Amino acid sequence: MTKTRFSHSTCDHPSTKAARAKCRKEMRGEAVAANVKAPKPVAVTPTKKKDPRKVAAAPKPAPVETPTAETAPAVPTQQTPEAAPAAAPVEVTRETWRDFKTQRVTVHVVGVEEPFTDLELTGWSIKLVQFTDADGKSHRLPATTVEKVTA
Repeated sequence: MTKTRFSHSTCDHPSTKAARAKCRKEMRGEAVAANVKAPKPVAVTPTKKKDPRKVAAAPKPAPVETPTAETAPAVPTQQTPEAAPAAAPVEVTRETWRDFKTQRVTVHVVGVEEPFTDLELTGWSIKLVQFTDADGKSHRLPATTVEKVTA
């Protein structure tokens, strides 16, 4: 049985909706099994061989020189965390806020001298900026009152 109409008048199952559906399913399975053909052989393409002239002309990597005791510095110089220059704050925008979702940010609000710090951004739309504070409490500010957000 394929997609043609089928009459259950010759079937011996009860004339219920479930029995007819089961019968159609069995008939389809038989029709599909009869139409199954052997799988088509897959053509194997030979791999291309590299041109020996091109392989020979390829430049070889230069050997890596390791420093010896005479050329290596006696004491490696490391900057202490106090002496390391601080990274400049990165400005977060409405388009890039998802990149800073897991980082703590600082929100500068218009008319407020001290910015809100240690916040985690959870959303930024045309109207609102959403964030959670260090306690996990969610807050919303109108986007028009947010001067800038830095990470």
